Amino acid sequence: MTDGAGANNGCGLRISYLFQQFPVPTETFAVSDIAALIAHGHEVSAYTLKLPRRAERDLAHKSGVPPQLAIDRPSWAGALAWPKLLWRRRRDASWLVRQTRPHWRSAPGLCLQTLLCIPRLLEIADRIEREGPDVVHAFWSRHVALVLPLLKAAETPCLRTAFAGAYDLVADDFIFDITLPASEILFSHAEVNRPVLKQKAVPNTPIEIVHRGIPLMDNGAQESRDEFRLITASALVQPKNVEAVIRSFASALAWESRLSLRIYGDGPDRPRLERLVEQLGCSASVSFAGHIRREELFGEMQCASVFMLLSKKPSERLPNVLKEALWAGCAVISSDSEGIEELLPDPGIGNIVDPDDPQAIAAALKAVLSQTPDERQRRRERSRAFISGRFSSAASMSAYDRAWRNRIAARELRT
Repeated sequence: MTDGAGANNGCGLRISYLFQQFPVPTETFAVSDIAALIAHGHEVSAYTLKLPRRAERDLAHKSGVPPQLAIDRPSWAGALAWPKLLWRRRRDASWLVRQTRPHWRSAPGLCLQTLLCIPRLLEIADRIEREGPDVVHAFWSRHVALVLPLLKAAETPCLRTAFAGAYDLVADDFIFDITLPASEILFSHAEVNRPVLKQKAVPNTPIEIVHRGIPLMDNGAQESRDEFRLITASALVQPKNVEAVIRSFASALAWESRLSLRIYGDGPDRPRLERLVEQLGCSASVSFAGHIRREELFGEMQCASVFMLLSKKPSERLPNVLKEALWAGCAVISSDSEGIEELLPDPGIGNIVDPDDPQAIAAALKAVLSQTPDERQRRRERSRAFISGRFSSAASMSAYDRAWRNRIAARELRT
């Protein structure tokens, strides 16, 4: 290991992150994690499985990608070398094919995707073996995480770790099953995920539950907060259930005409949602603001009274946008997604509702809108203290740092 001594003397680690794609508009937390690691003095690089998105530079700017982050993406020039690479690493390629073949009937689409990824997976493994980082971390346990078993088979000395989130647990496919045995530490972001990971992981594999944090942006007092402004922010796709937010808001207008709703985010469901607003007769009070930079959204949260997220997405776990809304001082109304009690332990922090129960949503909305100024201030102070104590990205990545260093130190003791 090139920088193994750093595990004990406080020097920065060399950390390579594995991403399907980076950056992604709905995954600003990935940028926060990397920025926090760089701030801690680590050298971070990123490898992506997919080609860059359109308007990549603009997206990187909006997402706040650190300029010093080196990102290795697939390229057409690199693809020209894939035939030689496939021949040179034919044993690895053959192994990946053999791992995929038994699942062809049950998951043909996933198998085809995996086979198409093999050249790039070999390319990433090849480059990591040459560069020799201290840690290789798969941000999701998806296709790109198949680099980990390749590194294990090559006995590459880097520490191999993976994050297993709700999406991985919901998918629960052969990629996940291949990734876990190759991971020397498994990370997840909610205690509700621990039992499944413990059941599926190799015995004695450390499982680190680290609540995903947010950067604690300046939340100075806002004199312009509009007590009648509601906002929501998410990808505009049906599982996010923005429709329920709109319908709840339309019902609330019947008893409070001064309310307004601003919807942040974009996606294929936007045209349908815009038609729904017109059908409900509340176009004058609802606006679609599209995707904006994280800092801009936080500023909008500071000017709003209530943040609503009624997602029914099966993989929803402790959404970062709720943490940001709490830190900004919004009253929060959230659907009862798995593990949400870890983020909203009681109504004094935030309200949990059944997204299919309009009466419960209306009751929660009336309760937060009827709070006195003193009650709102106490709620904001408590929520901010809770977020700063448990959900800051600096604290979260410090926990990763400790886990990585402890494991590296334990390895060195055995050698």
